[in-house]
Amino acid sequence: MATSNRLSASAAVKRMADKRLKARELVEACLDRIEAREGQVHAWEALDPEAARKRADLLDKRAKPVGPLHGIPLAVKDIIDTKTLPTTCGSPIYRDHVAGRDAACVTQLVKAGAIVLGKAVTTEFAGGHAGKTHNPHNLRHTPAGSSSGSAAAVADFMAPVGYGTQTAGSVIRPGAFNGVVAYKGTYGWADLTGVKTYAKSLDTLGFFVREANDLALIRAAYGHAPADPPKQPPRIGLCRTLWWEQAEPYNRKNIETAARALRAAGAKVRSWDMPESWQALLPAQNRLMTKEATIYYGPERARFPHLLSPSLTLALESGDAVTRGQLADARKRKKRAIADLEQVWQRFDILLAPAAKGEAPAGLGNTGDPIFNRFWTLLGTPCVALPFNTGPFGLPLSVQLIGPHRGDDTLVAWARWVEQRLS
Repeated sequence: MATSNRLSASAAVKRMADKRLKARELVEACLDRIEAREGQVHAWEALDPEAARKRADLLDKRAKPVGPLHGIPLAVKDIIDTKTLPTTCGSPIYRDHVAGRDAACVTQLVKAGAIVLGKAVTTEFAGGHAGKTHNPHNLRHTPAGSSSGSAAAVADFMAPVGYGTQTAGSVIRPGAFNGVVAYKGTYGWADLTGVKTYAKSLDTLGFFVREANDLALIRAAYGHAPADPPKQPPRIGLCRTLWWEQAEPYNRKNIETAARALRAAGAKVRSWDMPESWQALLPAQNRLMTKEATIYYGPERARFPHLLSPSLTLALESGDAVTRGQLADARKRKKRAIADLEQVWQRFDILLAPAAKGEAPAGLGNTGDPIFNRFWTLLGTPCVALPFNTGPFGLPLSVQLIGPHRGDDTLVAWARWVEQRLS
């Protein structure tokens, strides 16, 4: 029991199916880890150990697994509603808010057998104002945001699966900084009813897990049949992006090392250069995001301006400044770039790109730069971050895989292929 909390979701599910592990044992192991480490990592906003134990006991009485995530403890990002635990959204405005119902995405995984362990820390309204979570690999470094608590909980073996959401880089970047597998689905892939909105045209559900196989379990919980990688190795486009020089030199070297390893494993790896017009995608994403935030946070801004952080206030003010013409231009550029991207999939199965500039920066006030995530979020593509090597401070590095719209299951299959070759 002492080490079951270190199992991947896939390994834990198999052990439970083989009657070599009970859900209650796994829950207790996770709770023991939380008790030992939460005082340092601060990954959780609220926990409900008794409810988790009760559900685990009920699952253990079942003759057969109830679904693909049978008995798997779950960290729920604190902008996602749960029936009995508070949903604070990282803000004093919602300190005592209890929704009284589960969000659609929570219901989906609970039906598949998952056990809600608690609410994981988020940055304020899933924006840029940092929360209290520390990076478990080095407590003096950021875990990134906004899905900081979920990523740290999975990285520190407090839970095998955690929910995230991404509006700019809030799943892929925390995955990279914390050294866990992260998945942001195709835009619109999952029902976001019960999730606090930041920018409706961008917000996308994602997850943190320990291995790429676990993502297939989550997709199965949504009714998707896991795909196996085709027998032929993938055609990979090495996408250094237009912002390559902004990545740390050691991280650029790491991406190139990954590309060489995959080529040696049989993949057809060729460079793919982004169109120069994509330079405008970063400001386009930011304009859409901040303008939409002014809509969704209008009530909080009107009633509780003194309870908003300076960084959120500044973001909303920048949203105010976005003109109707700039908004129309941002949408037009998004549409053109999506059309550009459609041509790419005739040549490549997946793209390989940086997930972040480099290691997690020191300090807790800065969650890191989403420069290598913003444009993929804008374009709505599915993305997976896979840990690969460490940087000069011994902190995790990661590679990012990008697939075509609605190609999530195939991307997950290719992620399994890539993970095996890079391990």
